[in-house]
Amino acid sequence: MTTPTAPSRAAASRLLLALAALMAHLVTHLAALPARADELDDVKARGTLVVGVAAASPPFSFRDGDRGIVGYDVDLAAEVAKALGVSMTLDPVINAERIPALRDRRVDLVASGMTRSAGRARDIDFSIAYFVSPHKILVRRDSGLTRMSALAGRTLGLVRSASVDKDLAAAVPTLKIVLFDDYQAAFTALRDGQVDSFLADELLLLRFAERSGRPRDFSLIDDYVLPRTAGFGLRKSEPRFKDAVDRTLIGLEASGGAAHIFDKWFAPLPRPFRLRSE
Repeated sequence: MTTPTAPSRAAASRLLLALAALMAHLVTHLAALPARADELDDVKARGTLVVGVAAASPPFSFRDGDRGIVGYDVDLAAEVAKALGVSMTLDPVINAERIPALRDRRVDLVASGMTRSAGRARDIDFSIAYFVSPHKILVRRDSGLTRMSALAGRTLGLVRSASVDKDLAAAVPTLKIVLFDDYQAAFTALRDGQVDSFLADELLLLRFAERSGRPRDFSLIDDYVLPRTAGFGLRKSEPRFKDAVDRTLIGLEASGGAAHIFDKWFAPLPRPFRLRSE
């Protein structure tokens, strides 16, 4: 075994001292850097909340002439901006863009009646539920369709990027799904006989039937229900921002504001849910 000579020991000592000095410099430099602002700080510093919304999804969010994009989700998002003390900017997104828009920091929050599905929850976070209504299936009454099994080989209208394709395929493997860009187009296709059925939120289906002027021309399939809640889409791992959004919604429930906004867009349908912490 070779014993280190005195010069080599001295060189090693100088190297260790140099490394220690470098580490001390790095620690001092990193400590001097400002902490990264989180989503809540970013929004407040910018002075505006950028909200991703649909442009053709009434009554959640849709374009209404000179009024721009309006709707149930838009009113709720405006309350979040108000609570944060900032303005609100709307950025139209189609369904397929909602999660990428959050990931790419194009928007701070997505407000488009988004189902809080387990698959989506792997990629983004959600606020507490601000809309609770199960998925059901609407048919024309004169079709005679009353059971899910009767849809075998028939057509069903569904909005693109819906989260229920696998459930439908499991229930009726021969069901033929026809995709539409928005709810209005899907309902129109049902009304005009272009599809045999239409799946969406129960409250939404009832609203379309009511506003058609001939609500008794439509009925719901008796034996098919899928639980469904909607919430604001949020970026992952932003707990302070999520807490601020959730507290705003809970406060709206306590003040009566949430019920007022619901009635504005869904009356005369009754509101069957409340906004609450989870």
